Amino acid sequence: MAKWLHQENKIIIIQLKNNMSNLTPWASFCMSTYNRPDFLKKQIELLLQQSFQDFEIVIADNDPNASGKAIAAEFNDSRIKYECNGENLGMVKSFNRAIDRAIGEFVVMITDDDPVFDNMLSFFYSLQTKYPNYSLYCGAKRKKTAYEAIEIIDKDDFPHQILDTKLTASLHWSGSLLRRRTLVEIGKLADFGSGHLVDHIMIVLMGSKDGAIIINREFSDTQLHQLNYSKTNFDNYSIGCTNFYNILTNTFKDRPNYKKNLAGILDHLHTWVIVCFFSLRNFFTIHQSSNKNIIKEIDVAAYKILDLPYMRVCKTKYELKKIIFFIKKQLGLLK
Repeated sequence: MAKWLHQENKIIIIQLKNNMSNLTPWASFCMSTYNRPDFLKKQIELLLQQSFQDFEIVIADNDPNASGKAIAAEFNDSRIKYECNGENLGMVKSFNRAIDRAIGEFVVMITDDDPVFDNMLSFFYSLQTKYPNYSLYCGAKRKKTAYEAIEIIDKDDFPHQILDTKLTASLHWSGSLLRRRTLVEIGKLADFGSGHLVDHIMIVLMGSKDGAIIINREFSDTQLHQLNYSKTNFDNYSIGCTNFYNILTNTFKDRPNYKKNLAGILDHLHTWVIVCFFSLRNFFTIHQSSNKNIIKEIDVAAYKILDLPYMRVCKTKYELKKIIFFIKKQLGLLK
């Protein structure tokens, strides 16, 4: 059950300068990158602007040509730990390698293209100091609490609380603080051959370990561009969907509140599929309108998922949204 604790005053922002004699940073930013040196450079620049400075940046480079090495060296900062994987391990294995090299008590998972706000670590440091012993401290957009309200979420209620879209509107792993010890205990990121939904699986398993602190505030943003992983490999959506369902239902089937948590799992999955595939349809209609085969590929991938027993309820909604989408396209209302 969630306990709501609304802040009367904003959390005091604690600024700590980097102590070079402290060999164990409080937090580790764990990042994977692949042949996007410009993105990597910008992300490192942003991370170094954190008002709380007791952190390290652990970079795992999937580019065999080590395109990120010169970028990391350019900053000449001992907190930046770079390693080339030697081969393209894939996104999940690369992130897990970064986790293996991290030494901070806490971890923030971050891509090379999604920025976090410069006061995030300061905020989380204050939050974790006030509410210790939780495995997850999460900034998320919540629907039924005031802005910056703090909630203590019980581990057995966490899947429903974080996944039900009537309660949580949006969630980014880069806006979450994870206890590294617990992250290792759950097996780090689930490696099932797709990067889709591994972040949400990780967050659910983390919060279900020792409970979680959620604050109704987002600390990161998503950058949309043509190099996004989500714009390619449409079959990976089906792999992600299937494994999300199987991993979470198997994990929680013998635990308390399973019926309610299952409802949250299904609601999240149903919403995710609709949002993802109409985001793809919108993107490729606007940016690659001459390539009609891509839209057909999107539909094939979508129906592959919608034919799954626990997804069939979404078929009617998908068909109705296709009609609405077509009307908007004809009226020039797509953005």
